[in-house]
Amino acid sequence: MSDISDLPKVLLHDHLAGPPAQTPDALTAQVREHLERLVEDRVVYVELRLSPHLHTAGGLTLQEVIDCAVAGLDVPLIDARLIPTAHPGQDATAVASLVVANHGPAVVGFDVAGELAGLEEFAEAFRLLRENYVPFTVHAGLHGGIEEIAAAVQHGAVRLSHALALIDDFTVDTEGFEGVLPGRVSSWVRDRHIVVECAPSLEVSLGVVDEYSEHPLTLWQQLGFTCTVNTAQLDVAGGLSAEFERLEQIFGYGLEEFFDLTVNAVRGAFISEVERQDLLERVILPAYEAQDLGAGLDEFDDEFRE
Repeated sequence: MSDISDLPKVLLHDHLAGPPAQTPDALTAQVREHLERLVEDRVVYVELRLSPHLHTAGGLTLQEVIDCAVAGLDVPLIDARLIPTAHPGQDATAVASLVVANHGPAVVGFDVAGELAGLEEFAEAFRLLRENYVPFTVHAGLHGGIEEIAAAVQHGAVRLSHALALIDDFTVDTEGFEGVLPGRVSSWVRDRHIVVECAPSLEVSLGVVDEYSEHPLTLWQQLGFTCTVNTAQLDVAGGLSAEFERLEQIFGYGLEEFFDLTVNAVRGAFISEVERQDLLERVILPAYEAQDLGAGLDEFDDEFRE
């Protein structure tokens, strides 16, 4: 297989690294520097998350935070978008309103992190987003249980960050031949292709998964869940190439598996269908065709053309 670092990568879940900058120039530079690191890792599309409230200690308004971050997106060789994030105890509705007001080419969605406090405090923010057709993702099922995932889905989340508690909703058919059976909530997530944003290295580092080899990613894929692989925290994962290398070494993943994960990420991106198809046709497909992926690519190409 060719060098994994050469493969074009799509990153849906990645938080801005480093201490929160508090001045316009510093924040713009922080975003640029982060994206430049991703370019070195051959990430061609990213939805970068930042927490606006964390950048206001020096006097910046929430809107100024967004403006400064958007100014840092102009890095060559990467299509970068923003997903503002709200945390428990912050004014999530204010962040949601900010996202609605700026929703467009640069600001593509909304995120909630820090599920331990539950999701009810974000209900008004979620309502505002739904009413304005703004997609959002929720950290759910990392520390909370399957009830957190159920709540996120009921509020309208179209992507789930981590979602490890999905396995708590599985049962094992010990008498028949059906094996592992998803339950009511997990079946909903699978059957409606709600994207699961896995971040294996981070999840292991947090102790939520004991060993990388025990991560449920492969089981989820076998059962038909729509999974993506992400860094979430770049300094922990070391980059998406490093994450792919771990998948290769531990699970035996190759070009076909990386292609499937990348296509899932493209299809789950918070951009228009026209933009997704352009990214696939112009960047992803040619790179994998050059690697002679073979039958797996032909099968996808037939489906894609239909």
